[in-house]
Amino acid sequence: MKILAISDSLRFGGAQISILEFLELLKNKVEFKVLVCKGADEKFTSCASSIGVEVYRVSCHTVMYYPVMNIKSVRKLIEWADVVWIADVEYLVAPRIKKLKKVPIAAHLRSYALVCHWWATLYSLKEVCLKKCSPWRITRCKQGINLELAKIGLLSSAKAGIYWLLDFAKSPLDYFRWIRLVRGVIDSIDGFIPVSKALWEIHTSHIPELKKKPFRIVYNLATKPLKYIEPDPNEPYENYILYASGSNPAKGPHILLPAWPRVSKEFRDLKLYMVGCRGTWVERLAKKLNARNVVFLERFPPDKQYYYMMYKAKAVVMPSLFPEPFGRIPVEANKLGVPVVVTDRGGLPEIIESNATGVISNADSKSLADAIARVVSREWSRSKIIESIYKRITSDNTVNKLLEFFEELLK
Repeated sequence: MKILAISDSLRFGGAQISILEFLELLKNKVEFKVLVCKGADEKFTSCASSIGVEVYRVSCHTVMYYPVMNIKSVRKLIEWADVVWIADVEYLVAPRIKKLKKVPIAAHLRSYALVCHWWATLYSLKEVCLKKCSPWRITRCKQGINLELAKIGLLSSAKAGIYWLLDFAKSPLDYFRWIRLVRGVIDSIDGFIPVSKALWEIHTSHIPELKKKPFRIVYNLATKPLKYIEPDPNEPYENYILYASGSNPAKGPHILLPAWPRVSKEFRDLKLYMVGCRGTWVERLAKKLNARNVVFLERFPPDKQYYYMMYKAKAVVMPSLFPEPFGRIPVEANKLGVPVVVTDRGGLPEIIESNATGVISNADSKSLADAIARVVSREWSRSKIIESIYKRITSDNTVNKLLEFFEELLK
C-alpha cells in the first residue's frame, strides 16, 4: 500500500510531532511519501527525512488560517498514491485531489477546524458547544471570548466593547466566506480519524452528515519522551508541580494561579513551574495575585531538558478550559510515570484514568486546588502509572488501527 501523507507543517507543534511518530512506526509496514508546503518548518522536514521518508514541497498560501496547497503541481504524486492521508488541517486539498484521481482520502481530526472557521473562539472558554455553527452563534462566541479576555486582562474593557460591536457585522461575513471555502470538503473525504471519542462527538453534533462516514478513533502515540528518557520505577519525584501548556488562556493558567495559594498554604515547600509563561500576562497576573513559590520559565523545545523536567515533577497539571481534542502533555507525563491533574474537558477524561494515572478536576480554581492537593498527598508508583497508560495506548495497537483503517478505505 502506497500512502501520501499531507501536512502543511507551517508550524511545528504537537500535531506535527504526532505525525512524525506515526510515520516512524509505519515506514516499515507501508510505502510513504510526505507532501508539505514550501514554507514548512525545517524541524518537521528534517525529522521526516531522517527517518527515511521522502518529502515533497509545493507552493502554499493560507485563507482564514486554512492552508491552500498547489496540488496540480504534484499530479504524479497523487497518481502514485493508493491512499491520501490528510494528517492535519489541510482539508481544502480534498476536492482538488478528487478532480485529479478518485483515490480514497482519510482525514485526521486533531482540532475543530472543520467545525468552525474561527476555531480559536474556543467556545468562549465557558462550555463545550454541541450546536451547529451559524452566523449568530459564531458572533456570540467571538463576543464571549473577547469579554473573557477582558476579564483576565488580555484586552482592555474599551477594546472588548469595540470588538463586541464589530462582531455583529464581521462575524456573519466571515461565516459565509468560510462556508464557500469549505464547500465540497466533507463529500470529498472518505473517512475520518478523530484522536478521541469526545472530539468525534463534537464533530458529529456540529456536522450530522459525518455520522454516515467511516471513522476510526486513533489516539496519539506520545512516544517522543521515551527517546530521551528511560523511566526508572525507583526514580523519586522532586518537590514541584509542572504546568507546560504556555500562556494560551484556553489552557487555563488563570484558573491555576488562583488555585495555587490554597495548595501552597498546605504544602509550603512545593513549587509550581510554569513553562512558556515567562514575561507574559500570566506572570503579571501572578504578581497581581501575590502568588508565591511560582517559577516562570521560557518555552522549551521538546528535547531532553524539557522531558527530564517533566520526568522529575511530582505531578503535571493541564487545567484546560476548552475541550482538548486529545491532551498530549498528560499522556507524555504518564508514559514517564508521572501523575497528572486535568480538567474534565474534551478528550482529557477519556485518556486519563482517575486515581490510576492522575486526578480529573472540574474547570474551576477551587476544584483544581483540591485535585492538586490530592495528587501531592498520595504516594504514586511510576511503574503502575506506566502500566496503566500502556493498557490504554500501546504503539503497536494504535499503529495497526490506523493501518487497518487505510485498508478498509481501499476496499
